[in-house]
Amino acid sequence: MVQVKIGQQLYPAAVRGTVRDGDWDGRESKAITLAMAAADAAALFSDNTAWSIRVDQPSYPDPDTGETVTPDPAEFDNSDFCVAGDVTDHRDGTVTVKMGKLTALEETLLMIYGGEEE
Repeated sequence: MVQVKIGQQLYPAAVRGTVRDGDWDGRESKAITLAMAAADAAALFSDNTAWSIRVDQPSYPDPDTGETVTPDPAEFDNSDFCVAGDVTDHRDGTVTVKMGKLTALEETLLMIYGGEEE
């Protein structure tokens, strides 16, 4: 099972990656499809959201004891995908949210001018 983790909360999701998103300034992006309302997804996935992809690993029998071993899920940090993009409501109870990496130009401008003050 694939899940997206934000804070300590897990959300079942399907995640698809694009190396050069032609619809979004050529940036690397991830499209996350979840079962939730579009407004909830937009609030959850905002700029600079720290998030990760969590993937359950298959269980297997221990060769020595024969007992079933269930490994810990693998977790992949995706915080580099920090730019919130479009939220698409599929009108079937699911939405797709795009999160992207900064482009080279955006990174340069951030180095020159700094980020927003909070």
